[in-house]
Amino acid sequence: LAAQPLEGDATLARTNFTPVQSHPVSPAAEDQGCANNCLISTALAGILCSKRCDVGRVVAEFAFFPPDPPTYAVPTEEDEISRIDFNYRELDCDPAYASLRRCDGGSGRCSGRLLTTRRGSRTPCFYFARPGADACLLYLHANATDCGAMLPTYAAFSRRLNVHVLAGEYSGYGPATKSATPRNVEADAEALYDEALRLGFAADQLILYGQSVGSGPACYLAARRECRGVVLHSPIASGIRALVAPGCCSPVYVYGCLDPFNNAREAKKIKAPVYVVHGTRDDEVPIEHGKMIVANAPQSYEPFWVVGAGHNDLLEVAGDEFFVRLKAFLLAVGKDRAVQRRRITGLTARPELNGAVVDVVTVESAVRVRVRLEDGTEVAVKRENLEGVSV
Repeated sequence: LAAQPLEGDATLARTNFTPVQSHPVSPAAEDQGCANNCLISTALAGILCSKRCDVGRVVAEFAFFPPDPPTYAVPTEEDEISRIDFNYRELDCDPAYASLRRCDGGSGRCSGRLLTTRRGSRTPCFYFARPGADACLLYLHANATDCGAMLPTYAAFSRRLNVHVLAGEYSGYGPATKSATPRNVEADAEALYDEALRLGFAADQLILYGQSVGSGPACYLAARRECRGVVLHSPIASGIRALVAPGCCSPVYVYGCLDPFNNAREAKKIKAPVYVVHGTRDDEVPIEHGKMIVANAPQSYEPFWVVGAGHNDLLEVAGDEFFVRLKAFLLAVGKDRAVQRRRITGLTARPELNGAVVDVVTVESAVRVRVRLEDGTEVAVKRENLEGVSV
């Protein structure tokens, strides 16, 4: 669920910690039959009434499983996060995690911030800068884990794909406040997107990466905000479909209008290319979910159906081919990116450059951006010394 060992990657190979949570085969794996579907629909009606017809509260009980206790804490209430405290001895003693405890942005480590969402949640986010990289991957993680457990994975993705990685926590997960509901999680994703813009990235530099339940906020965001591409890792077609399969009297049809995280519907609105990777032996979220999204997305990139992979071992089964194919997608969607132009202003070290219109080459860190002058020279300047220009 966290950093799964991959051949050829030293950081992931020496990561021993894996939060173990048993998951029985999901009813979504096969049609339960008309009688059982009627029973399930009736039971859901009772649960829905007991929750005052609040679909979000019902989904929160069935769809979100944050680690308890959380794998990490952030010892601050300020916006900037300086360090992470792990709550598991396995993490504290594991070199792959211990090396990422400090959040200073140096030597492959991340920088961290606490974001405030439009729904009032305070959610941590972690930024792994990759100097020279052109794209930023907004990583929305899977269920039964949190950003603390995922830190080595974020670092490995940044290194192996040569991208910046900005990962966000969900409300109710880790040290984030409030509870995990579809609306809160969607607001968390919006705050993460806005943070990427604050860091200096253009919308067409952003790759939305949603894993499992993270495909919900990823599709929600992609259907409403501009991005370069969308990667869906073992995605759900919808919240109800993840609980029970379609069929006679199935809740998929009975409660279709109330379905949260309806990715199959949202996929039709996504203008960016969509790349889906799914295991053929996924019993928790059957591969039909991924195929439905592929069929509905207007710009569907060739999917990767990982033969023999389940829901939680997809990276292990796919091996290096996972990164080879994902890298090919990133290169394909990055070819025609428009040049982002800025004007230098307020520079004291080299005042002669003030007023010059430059092309943004890459975001080097949370505070510095590399730009190209008209003569082809590249220089690094602070974000605060750049302002937008009309093209």
